[in-house]
Amino acid sequence: FFFFNDTATTEIYTRSLVGSVRCVQETGYQRRVHGIRIIMSSVEEAKDEGANGLLWMMLRKFVTLIDELRDLGLQEHINLPRIAVLGTQSSGKSSVLESIVGLDFLPRGDGVVTRRPLELRLHHLADNTEPWAIFEEIKGKKFYNFLEVRKAIEELTDKTAGGKKNIVDDPIVLTIHSYTCPDLTLIDLPGITRIPLRDSDQPKNIEEITKNMAKRYCDDPRTIILCVIPANIDLSTSEALQYAKDWDKEMIRTVGVMTKLDIMDSGTNAKKALMNQEIYLKLGYVGVKNRSQADINDKIRVQRGLDIEKEWFQKHAIYRSLPKDCYGTDTLTHKLSRVMYAHIRNALPDIMKEVEEKLKSIEERLKDLGTPLPSTDAQRMQMLWGMITAFITAFKNKIIGKFDMKAMQQKKEKTSPELTGGAKIKSVFFDLYRDCSIPEYRATAELSDKDIERSIILHEGDNLSGFPSVEVFYYLIQPEIEKLKEPAIKCLLDVYYYMEELSHTILEKTFARFPTLIGELMAVVQQIMGEERDTTKYIVESLIDCEIGYMFTNDADYNGKRTDIVPKIDESDKGQDSTKIYVKEMRTRIESYYKLVLRNVRDAVPKIIGCFLVRSIQDKMQLELASRLTKNEQIKTLMSEPPSVAEERKRLTETKDILRKALKAMQRDPEQIYLQLNQSQCFLLPHRG
Repeated sequence: FFFFNDTATTEIYTRSLVGSVRCVQETGYQRRVHGIRIIMSSVEEAKDEGANGLLWMMLRKFVTLIDELRDLGLQEHINLPRIAVLGTQSSGKSSVLESIVGLDFLPRGDGVVTRRPLELRLHHLADNTEPWAIFEEIKGKKFYNFLEVRKAIEELTDKTAGGKKNIVDDPIVLTIHSYTCPDLTLIDLPGITRIPLRDSDQPKNIEEITKNMAKRYCDDPRTIILCVIPANIDLSTSEALQYAKDWDKEMIRTVGVMTKLDIMDSGTNAKKALMNQEIYLKLGYVGVKNRSQADINDKIRVQRGLDIEKEWFQKHAIYRSLPKDCYGTDTLTHKLSRVMYAHIRNALPDIMKEVEEKLKSIEERLKDLGTPLPSTDAQRMQMLWGMITAFITAFKNKIIGKFDMKAMQQKKEKTSPELTGGAKIKSVFFDLYRDCSIPEYRATAELSDKDIERSIILHEGDNLSGFPSVEVFYYLIQPEIEKLKEPAIKCLLDVYYYMEELSHTILEKTFARFPTLIGELMAVVQQIMGEERDTTKYIVESLIDCEIGYMFTNDADYNGKRTDIVPKIDESDKGQDSTKIYVKEMRTRIESYYKLVLRNVRDAVPKIIGCFLVRSIQDKMQLELASRLTKNEQIKTLMSEPPSVAEERKRLTETKDILRKALKAMQRDPEQIYLQLNQSQCFLLPHRG
């Protein structure tokens, strides 16, 4: 609950929230620009109306929250908003940072000075409070003397990177509490180095190392790039600006800082660059005048240097005519504060959503990994029965097509167009004898009239001619019925192999934590399924053997035409040999009976496979598995987790704890709940130019 006793502050804050809600109703770029314009214009109004404390109160809240999330370790799993200071060697990065902090604390020297990234967490204190600092690597010690802070940075750098100018990507985390600094988090990156120093530990690919290090920070969309550019070089040739453009394609999160304005060639100035009229940055540029090396040698402190900077800009013939938001360290500090406020505010809903999704994913994975392995044999066997039940349930559900919400939620790739489970088995059944079932199919297509005529003569023997024997019918149709056996067995094997594959897939998932047990379980499953397959195969073959060995039908249509076997002479048959008429009638009779057999077999084979293989396996699997595994002495020894599973469970549990604490921290403040509901895509207002 927020309450402001100051009327102006309350009014400005209300307008800011109303503007953010309006932002939800707009679309595209206009929505982003309008939303951030509302936020930033409200800050300007607050300053003008005496409510400047609102911005800093909210900024402190956000920066403190982000630092708390970093302390929890969330940065290892999710990128958090930050400001990365990017520049080449000797561009003035350290001087800019000291001016922002308002204290002398960074190491000085020639060549490479920053050799480890320095994460600066700045916290503003009330005026006249003595500044102090702490290092994450130096537990329990507060530094009030900032010369000791400088010395500690050098020692921590040498401790990790060595004393011979090597550069390593292992950040030093330094928290500074001071009335001279704003509430910000900045990361000072080592300058991009082209050539390794002589007599140093720097490798030959030092440029690649420093560039990749800078990229790791600056390529992150949640990082604001503070690009430090010496004004005494052509802006179009600035390496730091080119790298920033590579990593921030649209240049929407890069702030340009132009240093060394006081040492530009006579007759030249950076007016056009500062006015954003050369290389455009949406956040614009700010010019600063740092202390010179002579000033540092003369022990001129940072605060005195800031006063000198103000006087220099006020007296400069060119720069004093520029708008005040184009120059000065105070301007830079206020710009970074406003930008960081908007940036964090915009990023927090996405961070919260990302944390929730990652937490859900980890909890699902931990559920798959299961609880730690029990210590006693009885408890292990109880666990085994539970896992067997889960396997059988999943197997049955897949066959009957039961909707599995868990499996649906775990699918990350697009749904496969291929059928699975019972639908796959049914499709195999539908394909059985498909080619033989079309109206155009003829069972006697391979029999010529001469073949049939020869069969009639062959089975007439020495009997009286004119009475065709039923043996002719048997002789010709049996080979055609025999051909039905091979597709039926193939159908059986296709279903069997698919069920075997399906069981193996589910076993691997269910018993993933016991990989040594999967092979033993699969062997038992294959043995059970193999027995049912052999039984089913015998029944299928017997069915077709019955059709071959004993021919009979109760089909009324067929039996009603039984006298048609006697040849009838019609107009087309007149003048033909009687044998040819018998051939025609025999061909018709074979086709009719074959269709009856095909219809019966095409229905019966799937029923047999479905009953004696598919259903039988589902009914017998659990009891058979339990019975056979109980007799297997190796099972208890095989129920052991590989070290990788225990390590993964421990790592995921630690990550889950971090994510839960982070989520709790973000939900603790009612303002964060508001942010979660604010779905606007506000980002950063383009700088004029």
